[in-house]
Amino acid sequence: MEMENVDIRAQVEELSECLLRGGFLTGAITLPHQHKVKVFQCLINLLTSKDSRLLLKIARVLISLGIHEKNLVSISKLIFKLTRSENNDTLFLEERIVHCLLKLISNAKLAEEGQAMVYCIGAIKVLSANTDNAIGDLLVQYGAIQALHRHLQSCNSDPDIPADVGRSLLVQILGALRNLCDISVTEALLEELDLSRDVHMTIIKHFNDSEVLLTSCRLLSRMSLFGGFCRILGENTDCLKALLKIIDNYPHDTQMLLRACFILGNVTARYSAPALYLHANGSILDSLLSLCKEYKGRLLEKATKEKQAGFKEVLCKAVRLLTNLLQNEEIAVAVSPQLIKILISLGEISLKSNIHEISLNVLCGLNNMSYYSDEGSIFHKHRSLLTDFLIRFLSVNHTGVTIEALGVLGNLSQAEDVVQTLVENKHFLTLATTMLDGDNADLVYKSCGVLVNVTRSVEHHRHLPDQLVGQCINVLKDVGVSDVDLTTVALYLTWNILSLQELKANDEEREALIHLLSSHLDLETCADERWLEQVHPVAKNLLAFLRADSAYEPL
Repeated sequence: MEMENVDIRAQVEELSECLLRGGFLTGAITLPHQHKVKVFQCLINLLTSKDSRLLLKIARVLISLGIHEKNLVSISKLIFKLTRSENNDTLFLEERIVHCLLKLISNAKLAEEGQAMVYCIGAIKVLSANTDNAIGDLLVQYGAIQALHRHLQSCNSDPDIPADVGRSLLVQILGALRNLCDISVTEALLEELDLSRDVHMTIIKHFNDSEVLLTSCRLLSRMSLFGGFCRILGENTDCLKALLKIIDNYPHDTQMLLRACFILGNVTARYSAPALYLHANGSILDSLLSLCKEYKGRLLEKATKEKQAGFKEVLCKAVRLLTNLLQNEEIAVAVSPQLIKILISLGEISLKSNIHEISLNVLCGLNNMSYYSDEGSIFHKHRSLLTDFLIRFLSVNHTGVTIEALGVLGNLSQAEDVVQTLVENKHFLTLATTMLDGDNADLVYKSCGVLVNVTRSVEHHRHLPDQLVGQCINVLKDVGVSDVDLTTVALYLTWNILSLQELKANDEEREALIHLLSSHLDLETCADERWLEQVHPVAKNLLAFLRADSAYEPL
C-alpha cells in the first residue's frame, strides 16, 4: 500500500510540474475546460486516501487551478483537518501549499466563499499556533497579516456576509492574528495597519457575543505587550471605555475579566493619560472595587483547583491595574476607605495562602498611595491599621514582598505614632536589623530607610539592638562606592544612632568607621558628582563627630 501511495504521489507531482511549466497553475494560461474537468475528476477520486502528503499535493493542484465553491469547501475542510496534526507541519512546508492557501484567502470574496474561508483561515490559525516558527515566518512573509486584516474589515462592514458565517470567520481571523503576533516582525506591521481600531469595531459590534469578544480580547492582550500598541490604544478612548465596560458587564467570566484587566494594566503601566481618562470619564475605581469584592468572596468559597486558579488570576490582574492607576496623584488621593480595606483584606488572604503575586500587587498599590499620604488623606487616616498589617509581611519568605512592605513603612514611619507602633512591636526592630545583612541591595536600602525614621528620636534608642552599629558598618563595607543611594542612607542611619549617644560604637567599630569614612572622602576613591553631593557632607560630619566625640542633631 505504501509503494502504491509513493507511485501516486510521484504521478501527482509530475502532473503538477507539467501544469506549472505550461503556466496553468500560475494563472498565466487557462487550462481548457474539458481538460480541467478531467484533472479534477481524477484528483478528487484520490481524496479518499489516508496519505497526508498525497492529499496536500492534490489540494495544492486543485487550489492553483481554481475550484468552484462546493468543491472549495470540501478541500478547505480537508486542509483544516490536516493542520490539526503537528506531524504534518513539515509536509505543509515541503509541499509548498502555504503560499497557495494564502493566495486563495487573499483573493476570496467572503460574501460568496465565506464558509470555505472559515476552514482556510482556521487552517492558518492552527498552523500559526504550532511550535515551528518556520511556518509562522512564511505566513507573515506571504502577507497573511494584511490578508487577515482586510477580511477583518470586511466582516465588520460588509452586510452581504451571512451573520453566522461572519461570526465564525471573526473567531478564526482574530485567533490567527493573535498567533502571528509572536513573529518578531509583526509589531511594526500591526502598528502600521492600525489593527487595534478594527478590533475595537469588532468589540463594539459583537459586545454580546462572548466568544467573539473573548477572541478579540485575546488578540488585544497579546498586542498590549507591544509599546507602540499601548500608545495607540491609550489614545483610543472609545476602546478604553469598551474594555472598562467589559469589566462591568462580564463579572462572572474569569477569562474575559482576566484579559480586560491585563490589557488596561499594560497600557496604564506605560502611560498616565489613559489612567487619568478612565478615572475622569468612567468609574474605574468603583468597578475594580466591585470586582475585588466579588472575587475575594469567590476565593474564599470551596471550588475546584482550576476555578480557584482563575479567581486568583483575576484578582492579580485587577489589583495590578489598580496599582498602576494609583501611580497618579489625582487617582491616589481619590481612593475610598472601602478600597483601602479591600486591599488589606486581599493582602491578608494572600498572606495566609502564600499567593505572593497578589501580595506584591497589593503592597505596590499601597506603596503608590503612600507617596500622596498628606495629613488628612484617607491613607494617612488608616496608618495605624496599615502599620499592623504591613509588619506581618516582614516575615514572609519572599524578598519582593518584604521590600514592598518596607517601602510603605518607610513612608508611613514619617509619622511619630507609626514609629511608636514599630518600636513597641517585639519583632520589628530585630527583623529590620537582620535585613541589613541581606544580599539584596533594595532590601537593605528599604530597611535602612525605615530605621532612619525610627532613630530620629532618642526615646526610641533604648529599644535598638546592640548589633545595629556593627550592621551599619558592614553595609558600608559591603557596598563600597558602588551604590550612592545605599551608602547615603546607611550613613544617615549611622549618624542617627551615634549622634544621640544612647547606643555607642566600641573602639573597634569606631576605628573601622573612621577608616571607611576617610576612604569615602578620598577623591581618588570616588569623584562622582552624586557621590560628592550626597555622601561627602554626611561622611564629613560623621567623621568629625567620631574624632571630637561631640553631639549633633539626628537626620
